[in-house]
Amino acid sequence: MNKYELGIVDTRNIIRTLQDVYNYDFKNYALTFFKRRVEKIIGNYNLKDADEFIQKIKTDTALFESFLQDICVDTSEMYREPSMWRVLKEEVFPKITSDTLNFKIWFPEVASGEELYSTAIILEKLNLLKNVQFIASSISELNIEKIKKGLFDPKKIEFNDTNFVRIFNDSELSDYYTHKNEKAYWKTSLIENTKFIKQNVIFDDYPKGIKLVLFRNQMIYYNQILQERYIKIIYNCLVPGGYLAIGNKEKIDYWNSDKDYILINDSESLYKKKLS
Repeated sequence: MNKYELGIVDTRNIIRTLQDVYNYDFKNYALTFFKRRVEKIIGNYNLKDADEFIQKIKTDTALFESFLQDICVDTSEMYREPSMWRVLKEEVFPKITSDTLNFKIWFPEVASGEELYSTAIILEKLNLLKNVQFIASSISELNIEKIKKGLFDPKKIEFNDTNFVRIFNDSELSDYYTHKNEKAYWKTSLIENTKFIKQNVIFDDYPKGIKLVLFRNQMIYYNQILQERYIKIIYNCLVPGGYLAIGNKEKIDYWNSDKDYILINDSESLYKKKLS
């Protein structure tokens, strides 16, 4: 059976329906990415076409919540791109705590939770976990509930363990999770001091006073309009001298961006908000 493919008109009709019914505006998501995710949902639910998807999602809130979960981009593993995590451990966290002990870290789209737990474990090992408040946002309530439970895919354990020893050689990642009966759970005590936010697509309610934002490998899924909106929102939420980490293949490049941010690590795409 051939895979169903959405046309451009159908894709735009779906975007319009989601905005009209649920006030979620996906028009500035990368069209190819959005189209591919919707096609996957249509196939998973054995729907015939875009019209059937539109009619069903108008009234089926469970389908809508499933859609929101599927549209989020999961982090593939713990400590993905270990060199960036070493920079955070050895350079960024010592600087963040040099002028104040308490600080906030924001994850604008926490998705599957690997970056939240990765950060919490580093801070716990640095004896700083008690001093941080995490703010974890997601458009998906299903993702938030999964992360709160600490549930993760046990198939990722080998990758996770391998990445961890590239950061630390004095302990094992298994100290922080349990694996039993084909299920794996992080120690949820790691994220006790976390505020979870069900976030709107356009981030119209964002936190303030943030020292570090982790927004890695997300911008490729948005068009330039939404990329610039997010980066400017993050600028507004950061304290002067606060840090922004994005994917190492991503760059901040909009008009006047050099007046907002300093690139402090090119290979890791780590930026710092200018002091004035």
